[in-house]
Amino acid sequence: MVRTSSIIFMSISLLLSFVLPLVAAVVLHKKLRFAWKAVAVGAVVFLVFQILTRIPLLGYLQQNLWYQAFSLSYPIISLLLIALSAGLFEEIGRYVGFRLFLRKHLDWEGGIAYGIGHGGLESVLLVGTTFLNYFIFSILINAGKAPPQLSKSVISALVDTAPSLFVVGGIERVLAFVVQVGLSLVVLYGIKSRRSTFLLLAIALHTLLDFGAIMFARNTLVGGTFVAETYLAVFAAASLVWILKSKRLFIEKEPLDSEQS
Repeated sequence: MVRTSSIIFMSISLLLSFVLPLVAAVVLHKKLRFAWKAVAVGAVVFLVFQILTRIPLLGYLQQNLWYQAFSLSYPIISLLLIALSAGLFEEIGRYVGFRLFLRKHLDWEGGIAYGIGHGGLESVLLVGTTFLNYFIFSILINAGKAPPQLSKSVISALVDTAPSLFVVGGIERVLAFVVQVGLSLVVLYGIKSRRSTFLLLAIALHTLLDFGAIMFARNTLVGGTFVAETYLAVFAAASLVWILKSKRLFIEKEPLDSEQS
């Protein structure tokens, strides 16, 4: 039997993953009056650059024996490259999205909207759907109707995992969502200020975040999940400060000329 507390925490993570992006979009749209197009572009860019491109490429690499051998021989370098790939694909994707599709929305509000779309779809696809499956499987297991194709390892994980760990996914999505909005503004500010170093900064920050979070989560000697989430929380706090403070910087910048905007 899956514990009731586990199902409750799964439900919380499920709601945070699905509802947070929607609530953020609706509430902030009323306040900031940004273009819904920017939200849509953020979501589509994440879908194309991450879900349809990066993840399949990583899946292909992981099927090759040479890559498997490399990962076993140099695990730290392998994790660093995986983190770097996330930074490259997502941040370059942001740059392309702003430059090609949002040339009339290169303001602070447009950056917020883009981040909501990007981070929102990430929340739904990478975490929300997972917890939806967890929730459904748990209900079926407790009803004695677990699907025959459901592996024993999955059932054991749902039954034996500490209930509190099921809420970590939801908390992580809230923190990651804030970071995604912050990174969107970093890339956009680079475009507005005509400084390519901000794109490189966004790639570096994204890589550092993913690499550190994975390393801490996998290393129980330094705290495991708790330290990994604390690490993410630090990035989220810094991102929130940047989001609030950066509005002034966007107002101070002169609009891009017609050729660039």
